[in-house]
Amino acid sequence: MGSWGVKALQSDEGLEVLAMVEAIVRGRDRVTADELVNAARDEGLLGDDPAADEYLYDMTALALAEIITGDTAQLADPGFGGTVFVATPEGTAALLAWVAQLRDGDPDREFRDLRMDDPRQVEHVTSVLEMLSRMQLGS
Repeated sequence: MGSWGVKALQSDEGLEVLAMVEAIVRGRDRVTADELVNAARDEGLLGDDPAADEYLYDMTALALAEIITGDTAQLADPGFGGTVFVATPEGTAALLAWVAQLRDGDPDREFRDLRMDDPRQVEHVTSVLEMLSRMQLGS
């Protein structure tokens, strides 16, 4: 469980998500939030219940949220070869539910215990949550 920043994409778990997303976007002009969430579930990187305390699922949800909101400037290919990520009601709602748990869920949740003592992490999770909320309103 290595991490070199506050973003989920700056972690070992985020690299797993990144590899999955890169395989999905290859040769595609657009990918929906539904497709990302379903692919992560199919790969065992994301569960069905946002209340479940599973660090891998939490990091996956945050990484997918970073991708769908365009918070990817730190990546070697931040634009994923020009692929557009499209917010969808169901996929965006799923990510919103997960990220809300990271900020507001059980204080004993592993993600919160390990990462949310850092004010930069709190700021990042809050920012992603706000961006997802705006996207959900627009989808």
